[in-house]
Amino acid sequence: MTAYEDSHYARTVETTVRYPALDGEVQAEVCVVGGGMAGLATALDLAERGRSVVLLERKRVAWGASGRNGGFVVPGYPTRVEDLVAQVGLPDACELYGLTLQALLLIRRRIAQYGIDVGEMVDGRLIFAMAEDDGEMARYAEFMARDFGRDLIVWPRQTVRETLATTRYSDGILDMAALSLNPLKFTRGTAAAAARLGARLHEDSPATGLSRLGTRQVVRTPRGRVVCDQVVMAGGGYLGLLDWKVSMATIPVPTYTMVTEPLGENLARVIATKHSLADRSFATNYYRPLEDGRLLWGGRVAAFKPSHAWLTESLRRDMAWFYPDLEKVKVEVAWGGMMPYLRHRMPMIGAIGPGRWVATGFGGLGMGITTMAGNLLASAITEGDTRWQMFRRFGLPFAGGPLGRAPALMIYWKHKLAAALARPK
Repeated sequence: MTAYEDSHYARTVETTVRYPALDGEVQAEVCVVGGGMAGLATALDLAERGRSVVLLERKRVAWGASGRNGGFVVPGYPTRVEDLVAQVGLPDACELYGLTLQALLLIRRRIAQYGIDVGEMVDGRLIFAMAEDDGEMARYAEFMARDFGRDLIVWPRQTVRETLATTRYSDGILDMAALSLNPLKFTRGTAAAAARLGARLHEDSPATGLSRLGTRQVVRTPRGRVVCDQVVMAGGGYLGLLDWKVSMATIPVPTYTMVTEPLGENLARVIATKHSLADRSFATNYYRPLEDGRLLWGGRVAAFKPSHAWLTESLRRDMAWFYPDLEKVKVEVAWGGMMPYLRHRMPMIGAIGPGRWVATGFGGLGMGITTMAGNLLASAITEGDTRWQMFRRFGLPFAGGPLGRAPALMIYWKHKLAAALARPK
C-alpha cells in the first residue's frame, strides 16, 4: 500500500482510512481522474448534486501537491491581477477574480458543514513588497479597492518593522479573506465527505488509458475499468500521459517546503503574528507560524529533484536571509511537490472534447481555485453552466510537459538574478 511522503502534514494525520483499488468494471455518470484537491472538489460537488461519480487516484488521496503545499487559501490566480486585467480587460478580470472569492466562501462553508478537521485555521494573509519597492503594496491596495472593491489593510514600513525582525521588506497588505490550514487534513476531509455522499473513491488505481465505447468513455486501470458518460482529468502535475495535449501543456514544476524545530518564544519575537506571510518577488517565499511553535517555510523551484541535504540547506538559508535571528535553528523535515503550470499562468478549466473535461494549471494558488474548478465543472456537467468558458481563451498551449521544467527554471533564475542586482547594496 502506498504511503505518504514524509512531511510535517503526514506526521499530523491518522491515515488508517483507505479506499480500495478498483477491481473489475464499474459504471458511473462521471469518472474523475486524480485524488487531489481539484479531483475531490469535483467529486464532492457532483455527489452533492446526487450524481454517480467514481474517482481514481494512482497513489493515495492528497498524495501529491494537494497534501504537501503551504496551506495558504487565497484569492486570485498564478498570474498577477494587474497582468490579468491587461490580458482580458477589467470587466472579465473582475468576474474571474470574483470566482476565486466565492471559492473561499465555499471552502469555509464545507469545513463547517462536514466537520472537516483542518488543524489550526488562521484568518488573514500578509503579503509584502521587497525593500527596494517602497510603497508598492499601498499602490496595489489602492488599485484593488478602486477596480475590484477589495478592502485590503495596508501595513506601512513602520508596522512591518514592529512586527517582523527583518529589513528585507518595505510595506505590506493584509487580506482577511484568505486563510491557512493543514492541506492534507483538508483534502482527506473532502474525500471523506464525498464518500459519505456516495462517491466511490479508489486509491492505488492509476488511469492507464482513455478511450471511447460508442457515446461513452472508458477509463482503464491495471485491474479494471470505468465506463462512464463524462471524464474529468484533474491530475495536475501528476497526470502523466493520459491525454497527450493536456500533458504537453502542463509543466509540473517542483516547489519545496520545510518546517523548523519548535522555536518557543523566539518565533513570536521574530514573527509577531499568526497570519500566513509571503512576499511579492517573482520567486515567492511563503511561510507561516504553526500551532506547535514551529515555522513552515516554502519557496524555490528546481528542474529535477534535489538531494534532501541541498533542499534543507537552501530553504534554511532563504529563511535566514530574511530573518538573521533564525540562522541557527534546525530544520525538522523538508519535502517537495509538483505544481501544475501552464504557459499563460492561468488555469485551464472546461471541456476539451465530447464528454471530456480538464482542470489543471493551478500553479501555487491551488488551495482556492481547485474548489472553484470543481464547482464550475460539476455545474457545467449537471446543469449546462457555461461559466467555465471564461477560461477557454487561455487554452492548452504546448509547453513540452515535463521537458518544460528546464525553461521554467531558466526563467526563475533570470528573475532571481534581476531582483538581486536591483537590490541596494
